[in-house]
Amino acid sequence: MAEKLTRKEKLAIQRISGDLPSKKIEKNNNVKSRLRQNLGLLVALAGFLFYANSLSNGYVLDDFGLIKDNTQTRQGISAIPEIFKSSYRFGMNITDYQLYRPLSKAMFAAEWNIAPDKPVLSHWINVLLFSLLCYILFRVLNRYMNDALLIPFITALLFAVHPLHTEVVANIKGRDEIVCFLFCLLAIWSFHSYATKGKIKAFIAGIVCFFIALFAKESAITFLAVIPLFFYFFTTAETGKYFKTISALGVCVLVFLLIRNKVLGNVESLIPMEDNSLVAIKNIFLQRANAIYLMGVYLKLMVLPFPLISDGSYNHFPPVGLSSWKFLIPFLIFISSGVFAILKFKSKDIVAFSILYFFVTASLVSNVIILIGTNYGERLMFIPSFGFCLIAAIFIAKVFKSTETNKFFTTLKSFFFEFGKPLLAVLIILIFFGIQTMARNAEWKDNFSLYSNDSKKTPNSSHMLFYLANHISSDEFLAKLPDSAAIKKSQQEAIELLSRSIKIHPKYADGYQRRGYIYKILGNAELAEINYKAAIEANPTHMIVYNNYGTLCFDQRRYEEALKYFLLAVRYNSRYAHALNNVASVYGVYGQGSTEMITKDPANKEQHMKMAKEKFEMAVSYFKKSIDADPEFGEPYRLLAITYRNLGDAANAERFDKLFKKVTTKSNVQN
Repeated sequence: MAEKLTRKEKLAIQRISGDLPSKKIEKNNNVKSRLRQNLGLLVALAGFLFYANSLSNGYVLDDFGLIKDNTQTRQGISAIPEIFKSSYRFGMNITDYQLYRPLSKAMFAAEWNIAPDKPVLSHWINVLLFSLLCYILFRVLNRYMNDALLIPFITALLFAVHPLHTEVVANIKGRDEIVCFLFCLLAIWSFHSYATKGKIKAFIAGIVCFFIALFAKESAITFLAVIPLFFYFFTTAETGKYFKTISALGVCVLVFLLIRNKVLGNVESLIPMEDNSLVAIKNIFLQRANAIYLMGVYLKLMVLPFPLISDGSYNHFPPVGLSSWKFLIPFLIFISSGVFAILKFKSKDIVAFSILYFFVTASLVSNVIILIGTNYGERLMFIPSFGFCLIAAIFIAKVFKSTETNKFFTTLKSFFFEFGKPLLAVLIILIFFGIQTMARNAEWKDNFSLYSNDSKKTPNSSHMLFYLANHISSDEFLAKLPDSAAIKKSQQEAIELLSRSIKIHPKYADGYQRRGYIYKILGNAELAEINYKAAIEANPTHMIVYNNYGTLCFDQRRYEEALKYFLLAVRYNSRYAHALNNVASVYGVYGQGSTEMITKDPANKEQHMKMAKEKFEMAVSYFKKSIDADPEFGEPYRLLAITYRNLGDAANAERFDKLFKKVTTKSNVQN
């Protein structure tokens, strides 16, 4: 006697045979749609909850250069047109202008306009965008995997909670990664409708999303290869659709590169050894071997995300040789993975897709193909880590022999009941990951928290020692200390940290520069000058050193030398507001000197008056350049008012006095 079928089994057979009534099909589709929505919302909720403790964090690390201290970003929405015409780091006191990521910087400017010097708004946007990204990630996988739920759900959950992503989400600057990946996923989502149904509107939407992603971060270029991989492994798209899609994406990339080249020009910047330790390795084979070793470090962190660090530059990862296990193990893993992906390519194995996705998206940031501005950054694995999460989800499903074939779920309860064992395993992983994620978010609270924690994990990083020393010797940090003894102790500690940093990297210009600055503050002009000269020898284009050295000379009334160094600072950054103000101050002193000579040498009164006028007018010119470079810098307004009085222009003197009061009042309100 035949075994009686259950209702669910009958429905499953009807679906397969096509005998299900249309109303029933519509009802089932609605049920599946609601379930997809609910699972996606759970993923988004996980992403939000595990990053909620980062919402109260302040500006940290690169946030200062890109937002709080960036003269362009602080202009608010009025600066957005210029942001799209300038480099990512424009408005900072640096010479490296090789990045073009206007979208995220424009967002920062708009946020500053709404809530100046209030990082909470930007942190909320980061966390909400990340939550949306996790939702879209689940929906994209669900769509491409023919409505499968389990593997997309596990993949998205692992991605949402993985501690490796804390640098991107908890640090506002990570917005470029979030927005880039979000719009790449939206492009992939749209192109599915084109690949499977030929919808032209979806094709256009995909192109627009991809083009936007490029303006968030240049690494979106890798999706020129990723999107065809999605087509091949998950759809039956015709060859013509591949050609049209790749051609359209290629045009987007070409247009973007032309715009980028127009904005940045063809000037190439040298990569400092302190930023990318691989530069110090001259043998190209050893250099690439060490790049593979560092990729192995990332791989280890995907499995066991501890310890997490914000900086792994010179010399936290000492170079290894070709016979070292630190190179050989990741090399063999990557080679065998590549061979597996090639062998399984024709059969469209999902693990093969995941491996290829990882290789493609990691290619530009791996230092294996080309050297980039850093040898290590956990943020660089944000987009590639999706490939790892997908492999992990597939592995978990296989271990528990979980399959969705001929299964129909109506509620979250039925889904969780059916896949209880694999989801319980995932829950255990999420608890482990979640604890680490929340703990790491807390370390990103502010610079002191981050630097003091990470310096313990990276005791041989010259950069990290510098960061901590720079912070604990800053005016803002010292102002919060209880007394002069505490201030001096912090400054001495900073000198010790900088000395350790310089010992690790004897040609570290920033280390000498900051140590010289602290010595000057402590009244030791001789040691300050020795350090400034060492910094200039290490980096002859370091504008901050020139400005600080010029200040030392100015204070010692060595005005000719001071002017020389201030002009060198301006030469290497024509919009360096403080240096421009200092150039003007020297001319102001010269003008004052000529004025004093009128009474001392009355016989040449006309000549001295003429000279005084020329010097004061030069001062006015440079003060105005300083104001133009940084409209919120108060000092040039005050000094310009004094200079106009010296020129006998009372109206302009009064005008700039008022502007000075307005600017300083605004600054005090923001602080």
